[in-house]
Amino acid sequence: MLNYIVKVTEDLSATVVMVVMIYAFMEMLFRGRGKRSQKIAIAAGILASAVMAFVKNRTSKIATNQWNLYIFYVALIATLAFFVFALICLNSRREQMSFAEGMTHLSAAVLSADLIFYEAPDVMAYPFLFDIGKEGVISVRFLVRLIGWLLALVLVYVLGLLLYKAIIALNSAGILTLSLFLALLANAVRLFGLILGKWIVKPKWLTWPDFSSKDHPWAFPVAMFVSNHTLLFIILICASAMIIPLVLFARSLRITEPYDNPAQRRKLLAKNRRQRRWSAAILVCMAIAVVNLTAVKAYDNRVVELSPPEEYTVEGDKILIPLENLEDGHLHRYEYTTKDKVDVRWIVIRKPGASSYGVGLDACNVCGIAGYFERSGQVVCKRCDVVMNINTIGFKGGCNPIPLAYKVDGGNMIIELSDVLDVEDEFK
Repeated sequence: MLNYIVKVTEDLSATVVMVVMIYAFMEMLFRGRGKRSQKIAIAAGILASAVMAFVKNRTSKIATNQWNLYIFYVALIATLAFFVFALICLNSRREQMSFAEGMTHLSAAVLSADLIFYEAPDVMAYPFLFDIGKEGVISVRFLVRLIGWLLALVLVYVLGLLLYKAIIALNSAGILTLSLFLALLANAVRLFGLILGKWIVKPKWLTWPDFSSKDHPWAFPVAMFVSNHTLLFIILICASAMIIPLVLFARSLRITEPYDNPAQRRKLLAKNRRQRRWSAAILVCMAIAVVNLTAVKAYDNRVVELSPPEEYTVEGDKILIPLENLEDGHLHRYEYTTKDKVDVRWIVIRKPGASSYGVGLDACNVCGIAGYFERSGQVVCKRCDVVMNINTIGFKGGCNPIPLAYKVDGGNMIIELSDVLDVEDEFK
């Protein structure tokens, strides 16, 4: 539950804040036309995200890293275009800005859709990762994770809705422009760092540009700073938006509008109280989000100690594990130290209701060598907290342990030592 509260908050809070401010900015600048273009962009982003989430769930062959780089490019270009043309529109007469207006609509729409398309597919795909193992779909663990996912969605939705109301109530193009441009500037720096990271890694499909750390020594520190400070950029983006409720709260402390009689004064006082409540509610939602991203995340990511490796026998080129040690149905961990001092780990568990065993490395292709642990009779990935279906341990795919061949003979499970040595590189 906590894991998905943190994930959704981390993925969506900054995106929702930026998209809401872009929406309100376009509405304030262009009225109905701005709202229509943004509604279309948001709908397109959500639809594209749903398609991507479906594709990700159906196949593992999609080049996510390649897609992400294209998304970074588009978002950065759209941000720069939006900066330029929005400023032109803000400082031009309406009859002089037809081209700039069109480009502002286009860049704002592309930016909103792109921001959604980068983050939302993973959020939409999370329910497919509520791996419930042997319990079935109607299980306490599945429902708890679903509740965590939904609570985080409600939090970011309420944050976005209240922020929009505060922007409309404040009705200040200057404050909104300042907040929006600061948020987009922080996001642009983040995007630039992520693009640098892709260039430095330089995967095979990326043939341009030739960007080496030797020629550009500043690039690696920038990319590493951005990669290691995701939370900082989320907080900077959200803090930029918090200028709006703070100004609204301060302004609502006194009546600044003229009134002719006590009834009008009471009406203005009621409006100010309502605005203070909105502002306070936004700050509370943001405080909850920050707590989720700091204290809750730290608690959820607390270190889980793996059980110590158990004993076995090596005879020649074979590893022998007595079957009687495996009959309890619990997770058993083993370890072999190679001549290069590499500890190769693997796990064994008897499959429920069967005479076969789940045998695999204490590592997977998704989460690396984080390892697995047993919790309430389930096998759980230490890194991503996904529950393994015990019946599929020993098969390839997803977060399943990398399969390790075995056979049963003479009351022992037999694993070829050569098979263990062949996977040494996985644990280096």
